[in-house]
Amino acid sequence: MARILVVNSQSGAVRRLAGGWPGHRGRRTVEAGLRRVLDAAGAADVQLRIVPPRRVEAALRIAAEQAKELWVGGGDGTVRTAAGLLLRSDRPLGVVPLGTMNLLARDLGVPLDLEGALRALATAPVGRIDVGWMNDRLFLNKSALGLYPEMIIDRERRRRLWGYGKWPAMLRAAWRALRRHRLMELALEVEGAPPRHILSPALVVATNEYEFRAGRLFRKPDLASGALTAYVSHETRPLGSLSQLARMFLGTLPNDPKLEVVRTRRLTIHFAHSRPVANDGEVEFVRAPVVYAVEPQALAVRWPGLVADREAAG
Repeated sequence: MARILVVNSQSGAVRRLAGGWPGHRGRRTVEAGLRRVLDAAGAADVQLRIVPPRRVEAALRIAAEQAKELWVGGGDGTVRTAAGLLLRSDRPLGVVPLGTMNLLARDLGVPLDLEGALRALATAPVGRIDVGWMNDRLFLNKSALGLYPEMIIDRERRRRLWGYGKWPAMLRAAWRALRRHRLMELALEVEGAPPRHILSPALVVATNEYEFRAGRLFRKPDLASGALTAYVSHETRPLGSLSQLARMFLGTLPNDPKLEVVRTRRLTIHFAHSRPVANDGEVEFVRAPVVYAVEPQALAVRWPGLVADREAAG
């Protein structure tokens, strides 16, 4: 069995490697460029498969059956699909940061430049990380209700209808969501305790816990604590939520009196009507109850930062 790298041909890094060449010529240019990078990184044994977005899931399924370890280059949805195929096995996932945020790659200590990432993955130790579940849906980083999925829906609408870029569309969507500031009526049930009714504009459930430091947005120092962390906003005013957003970027959000932090292994959320939920940035509408649970150390990964993380912890 081989190591196999599956790459989304429409990722930004791949398009840059194509150098503007379309079609078959562009694909050959990308393939030659990636092959050179793999060889230079000491990963000459890695099989390379470059596929268009519509074929990524099928390619990952085939590769997962054939590979002793599976590397994947794409966005959060692509990484989550690959993770689901390797779950509870000893075959590691290698995350090549070709997405927008690359949250898991950052937490694993994978360099964000392509050559550096492949070089690091080629020699990185293997560790195991926790995964989260929302009902029967897997997530690796976070699942969110309220403002965040509203922003994603609006962002994609603007990109589809008016051709906005991803970040300009997200900024406009965020401003609109904050101005509307819809409050959710929720009932939270933490590990079997009696339900507690709240009003909230936003709720995020993350695997493990964010560190909230300026310049390290959405970073996690521990990926295998065996717990979920729920961040519940009790802010009822648009300006208050805007202030919380600013505190998040400044790294002072944990000091906000309107933010509740719940650490648990299991959380159930009840609400009256179907709601959009964003799992690792991908939105779907769900009906209550929504049950969140953690599966400790369920996923083997190539983890370049593992030694440094252990030294820092010890």
